[in-house]
Amino acid sequence: MYVLYLDGSGSVRNPEESYFILAGVAIFERQIYHLIEKADVFVASLALGDSDDIELHGSAIANGRERPWKGLPRRERLRVVEESLRVLSEAHWSVKAFAVAVHKEARSPYDPVEYAFEEICNRFNLFLSRLFRTGGEKHRGLVVMDRSHYEETLQGLARDFRVRGTRWGKLRNLAEVPLFVDSRASRLVQIADLLAWATWRRYEHGDTRYFDRIASRFDKEGGVFHGLVHHRPPNEDCHCPACLSRARRDEPTARPPLVPVRS
Repeated sequence: MYVLYLDGSGSVRNPEESYFILAGVAIFERQIYHLIEKADVFVASLALGDSDDIELHGSAIANGRERPWKGLPRRERLRVVEESLRVLSEAHWSVKAFAVAVHKEARSPYDPVEYAFEEICNRFNLFLSRLFRTGGEKHRGLVVMDRSHYEETLQGLARDFRVRGTRWGKLRNLAEVPLFVDSRASRLVQIADLLAWATWRRYEHGDTRYFDRIASRFDKEGGVFHGLVHHRPPNEDCHCPACLSRARRDEPTARPPLVPVRS
């Protein structure tokens, strides 16, 4: 089984922000313990108090308004974010990142959270299908998310996905509706939060400092970033890895023949 830990970044209701991000890390069940242990060792190395009370939360670390980050110089706090992302960037090769960047106005009147959730569930399902198609590995998937007021809505959506299907058909590889946990108790939801924040910084502010550290972890095949999706305004050029990889795939690889080729 693979577990996809999800969290979001960006305010849905803030008109000053353009993007909402839903992102997560998909982890094979046997690697869960090891990734949690690496995260715990890193938090303990910060020597900022009881590591069990310290939550790795991207925006909270960056703005420094909450303990234990309050009072730390900004340079030091941003270094903590960068070092936190190394837990993901240096994880086992089987750990894959997924993210959906939704330009809120471009997808209006759709709810960006629901839209991103359907997209990322589909991407996770396709990833599991590809493992079976290419390597014969049979895996079911489980989604674990941070608690939010979207809990009932997303659980209902997940049930609909299994019964009625999504825009792309039924998600046959997801074993259950999403499970919701307190992010303070889950290091891997915290890693998902850091991934979401780094992705939000890239799309909202064009800041690639953090995103570039984990870009190689996104699920991809044949040079295409299947695990990273950018829903942008129409007619807007974009050079992010998701858009560029799809543009290259769609380019013609050769000129058409000048005369018909006989069969």
